[in-house]
Amino acid sequence: MVSASKRLLLQYVTAILLIFLLTWHLVIRVPALRGVDTFMETLSAKLVYGEISSYGVLLLVFAYVALLHGFNGLRNVLLEWTGGRYSKPITIIIVILFIVFASLATYTVVGITPPG
Repeated sequence: MVSASKRLLLQYVTAILLIFLLTWHLVIRVPALRGVDTFMETLSAKLVYGEISSYGVLLLVFAYVALLHGFNGLRNVLLEWTGGRYSKPITIIIVILFIVFASLATYTVVGITPPG
């Protein structure tokens, strides 16, 4: 069983990582940096495919860290709300949900096809 202080430390670490990853993700949407005129053009299929081809691993890390942060926070709230009585079922459900959503994120990045 992971102690409450280690779960809180995980929240802090993932929050700090998310600050940097989200900043990077938003910066790559700046039109001037992408060589286009509008924000909507940064979402064109060609540019997005290029980003996924170049930064796919970083995008997956971003997705996994966001999922871990969110589901760990939800787990902490549920454990606090129930007084820890349902720790094992809550943990199992959270782990299953993490695996499902992480699989969807992986499939989205790995399974993308070139625009055309």
